Amino acid sequence: MKSIPCESDFSNFKKRIGPEQFDEIFHILVEIVKEVGLVTGKILSYDGTLFPTFANYRGCNYACERCKSIPLKENFLKSLRYRIIDLLNHPSKIILGKERRSFAICPKDDLPPCVKKRPTFRALSFCFLPQEEDQRQSELAYILGLEKRLSQKGLYLKLIDSCISRIDLTRDEPLIYVSCPKIPADLEAKIGYRRSNHNPNKKIKVFGYQAMITTNIELEIGLELPVGCVSSPADELDGSYLIPEREKLIKEHGFLPYFDIGDCGLDIKKNFSHIRSTCSIPVIDYNQRNEKTDIKSLRKRGYDKKGTPFAPCLALCKPNGYDKKKKRVSFVCQKQCLTSSLAVPNPIEACKYLGTECGYSTHMSIKAHPRLISEIPRCSDRWKKIRNLRSASERSNGTCKSSDLDILESPRIYGLTMASIEATMACITTLLKRVMGFVMGITLNLMRYLKTWDRTYKKKLQTPKVSAFLLSVIQRKRSPP
Repeated sequence: MKSIPCESDFSNFKKRIGPEQFDEIFHILVEIVKEVGLVTGKILSYDGTLFPTFANYRGCNYACERCKSIPLKENFLKSLRYRIIDLLNHPSKIILGKERRSFAICPKDDLPPCVKKRPTFRALSFCFLPQEEDQRQSELAYILGLEKRLSQKGLYLKLIDSCISRIDLTRDEPLIYVSCPKIPADLEAKIGYRRSNHNPNKKIKVFGYQAMITTNIELEIGLELPVGCVSSPADELDGSYLIPEREKLIKEHGFLPYFDIGDCGLDIKKNFSHIRSTCSIPVIDYNQRNEKTDIKSLRKRGYDKKGTPFAPCLALCKPNGYDKKKKRVSFVCQKQCLTSSLAVPNPIEACKYLGTECGYSTHMSIKAHPRLISEIPRCSDRWKKIRNLRSASERSNGTCKSSDLDILESPRIYGLTMASIEATMACITTLLKRVMGFVMGITLNLMRYLKTWDRTYKKKLQTPKVSAFLLSVIQRKRSPP
């Protein structure tokens, strides 16, 4: 070979193929695994993971292409010229070698509301130095037309630093364009935040992209496989991509999930509506969104953080079933004042509900609280068991960043296109690794058991234990909605 392929050749090859082709390859592999019977799509878990771009963050999270050529005010040169003339007229104000700066204002009109003050940046900086013999004045002095006056004073105008990208001399007054020094090399990458691995209360900045990976959970065989991936800048919410990604899985693979599991990043009203429209149950963490959660405010509104209502005696009610027709969850107090008096903060003498079978009863409607109330109450043990399955998504994300694969830990990428390709390749690698590991593990344990009849190998061939209520749900047949 005349030339050996290097890393840039493979990067150009991937970019030429495009993220759409890699995504198509990924879903072909998912369909093959589905035909084998290792993927059913009954339980889907969603989680986003941040990964960095191969570029430094320079201080602006809203930079765009326009920031590379920002026109300054037409009177910028005049103002600068008058400023220098004023200094020359008052020599006592001149300190040799002192840096003087001229600033430009960010011209963007679509800054978010959180940016209260329009940012500024240094357009150029200069200083005065003694002029040496036969030393020509700087270009800045010639542009300002002050070379003679500076020479008469024996001063040299030195340009220390400049963000000028080009000068338009076709006008009567030259128009200067500057490039903002806060522009990163990767304009599509943004700042995202994640919790520190060592301190969960601390947030860490990540300048790059986010990959929302969909993981299929097979409880009966103990296998967790990535089946979907969508990439976006790190500052975007992963919940905004749930609906298109879920529709794609339903259309291409015919998935009919029983449970859709996610964190509070997916807590968007339209996501709940879409999930319920396919007869699935959303198991998504509730985002309180600056709600008052002190005990006084909770008792005033009538229910706690998990949507569990209070009885008249201020005891928390217990779930008592779900009404499919009316789409509401029933709650009863179960006469806790008679069985566990410590759970009743304000007992009522001669309570009128003691004569009923279950005591005080009430309902919480999904229509009134679509994000808070679920078909499976949040306060129940069933909710906790299903919610704990979300750790499968964290394991999928961890595998993509693990030391043995090391795909998304610190990739050498620029742009959303390459980020999408890298995230999809990480999912493809994780899918193949886990499928091959599962098949090889079963094959080797079966061969060893048939040769030795050792019970330890037989135990490894047994399926994991699954809760009875989960097993009854995932084994139930469903028809398309």
